[in-house]
Amino acid sequence: MRVILLASSTVVRRRQTLRLGALGLLAGVQGCGGHAPADLDAPEAPWPVAADYPQTFRTDGNRILDGNGRVRVFRGVAVPEVVWIAQRQDDRIGYFDRRMFRAAAEWRADVLRLSIMPAVWRRHGDAEMFRVLDAAVAYARRYGQYLILCFHSIGFPPDGAYVSLKDWFYGELFRTDGAEIYRFWQRIAQRYAGEPAVAFYELLNEPARILADGSFATDDRAEHWERWRTWCEQLIDGIRVFDPRKPVMVGGLQFGYNLTWAETAPVRRPNVIYATHPYAGADWRFSWEDAFLRLSRRYPVMATEFGWDAERHPESDHKGPVPYREAIFQAFDAANIGWCAWSFSHDFPPSLLAEPRTFTPSAYGQVVKAALQARATPLAPRLRVSQR
Repeated sequence: MRVILLASSTVVRRRQTLRLGALGLLAGVQGCGGHAPADLDAPEAPWPVAADYPQTFRTDGNRILDGNGRVRVFRGVAVPEVVWIAQRQDDRIGYFDRRMFRAAAEWRADVLRLSIMPAVWRRHGDAEMFRVLDAAVAYARRYGQYLILCFHSIGFPPDGAYVSLKDWFYGELFRTDGAEIYRFWQRIAQRYAGEPAVAFYELLNEPARILADGSFATDDRAEHWERWRTWCEQLIDGIRVFDPRKPVMVGGLQFGYNLTWAETAPVRRPNVIYATHPYAGADWRFSWEDAFLRLSRRYPVMATEFGWDAERHPESDHKGPVPYREAIFQAFDAANIGWCAWSFSHDFPPSLLAEPRTFTPSAYGQVVKAALQARATPLAPRLRVSQR
């Protein structure tokens, strides 16, 4: 990896080890003021797309509904810092191009979560970020996919404290402030308010309280959730000046995992989806039932990151009668919770890919690919072919 860890943090559990994951058609792109990417029309076998794509979405009770009133449960993959990858386009960090979206379609991912780190955005600016995101819209439209845009920082904005993780080129990757987050989302909302392929906004990757010595707080309580909730409500108000309808995702405490207090103190704004990150071992203090399953019976919940690997999130950290990989999919299915597995990359662990060029799945990726394909809607004759 290309990062140097500066902050020496007391890591209570192995799962808290810092990670970068903890880190259209042409008309659609032009509607955002952008241009179609150069490889959009490269020869390939045509891909079938639903005749009623793209839809817009709203929440109703604990469900996500499309414009036709049908319940939607999204399943897909999470892509790490997309502007960074698009700058490099090499074997070391990977490729952000049509091949990636085609591979995700073949895995049967109907949603891709795209991350933008504050440091990378600061370095390259709006124009480059929008070039990459406009290309993502074009690719997503070609394959009938939806996008989640995520501001990929780790910290606790109400305290102004963020994880210190420094790259030699970009500097502090996660450091930001409330004013910068507000500017980011206003720019995003202005550009993509009318673009249905951009389906959801995830306000912050992983809320986590950082203590003065750089260690992570482990005593989250209702008062901390209420401070986070109030901050999110103010940010949502700023977004909805420009985009009043798109659902917004609010993550839990403890690195996005813990939504315990949202049931009794929900976000006081409409069209909110709650995001959780139930990595293997995340339940060391709060069970899945307490952290997100009970909430999912009243409000919509989506796991925008989860996964496992031998080093950072070993399955052995899961305590239960069946292995983590079986238990987590069973829990999602039983609760109708959508999900995005981290990460659709060979370089950002846990890595779904074995190598960068062919998007061949790793052993972990093979499990996720099979899970996606087993739950996908059949490609029926009524689907139209996306081909320009």
